[in-house]
Amino acid sequence: MSGSYARNPHHAPDDRSDARELCERREAEAGRWFDDLTRPQRARYDARMAVAAAYKGAPRWDRERRAAEREFAETTKDAARICDMVLRDLTLTGEVSEATSYAFDDCLLRQTLTQTTPETAE
Repeated sequence: MSGSYARNPHHAPDDRSDARELCERREAEAGRWFDDLTRPQRARYDARMAVAAAYKGAPRWDRERRAAEREFAETTKDAARICDMVLRDLTLTGEVSEATSYAFDDCLLRQTLTQTTPETAE
């Protein structure tokens, strides 16, 4: 129904684009922390999928893909936890806390030590 009254600005939908953009930036930053922690796991996943590519379209490809995804999820639990910590810190304070930074360093150190043990050097 059209009339001679001007639109009431109080009934206009709220513009939440700034909040969405801020949320996306937080998620991107947390994702960068996750990516930094999961480089070795991503390389292993990519290598497994490259080998499995020969079976694309066959049931074996599906099995190999599921196994690679399962391994990636299991080996990146600590990184996912730290990613959540980064997101929480950025949401609450706008910056990453020292505790989260220390957790990142600890996770990275454990990964480095795990990769250089004699069992994995074979």
